[in-house]
Amino acid sequence: MLPKHLIDSCHELVNQGVQQLKMPVGIVSHIYNELYEIVAINSELGALIHGAVFPLSNTYCRDVYRTDKTIAITEIDGEQGMQRHPLYVTLPVEAYISAPIHREGEVWGTVNFTSSELRKPFSKDELKLVEGYAETISKWLTEIDAPKGKSTTA
Repeated sequence: MLPKHLIDSCHELVNQGVQQLKMPVGIVSHIYNELYEIVAINSELGALIHGAVFPLSNTYCRDVYRTDKTIAITEIDGEQGMQRHPLYVTLPVEAYISAPIHREGEVWGTVNFTSSELRKPFSKDELKLVEGYAETISKWLTEIDAPKGKSTTA
């Protein structure tokens, strides 16, 4: 279970990203055991709510997780094979940008933003923004993992 302050901080971050990227959905996920769990989401869209868990294979983030690389797509329907993606059938988004979040050197999850609207290609600054969000969350995870400092008394 993640601390409430971490979840709240993730909510603030995705809300900020939604505004900056002008994309309606922002999510922080935790990926484990081939499952994708929503840690923070800026809005509720049907089954996409805080705490929802899905098979990783049914998410757009599966490739981010497996390649450990940022992925940015502005027209999913135009990407070869993506129209047959299990999620595209039920939630056809067009624009998607996602970066991996790391914990202890491994991909822990993703931070991602989606829109059902086509958009112009993501700029380098937008890529850096999303990667910066992932790095920030990685730092937060490191902070909660760090042993509490021992007081040194003489």
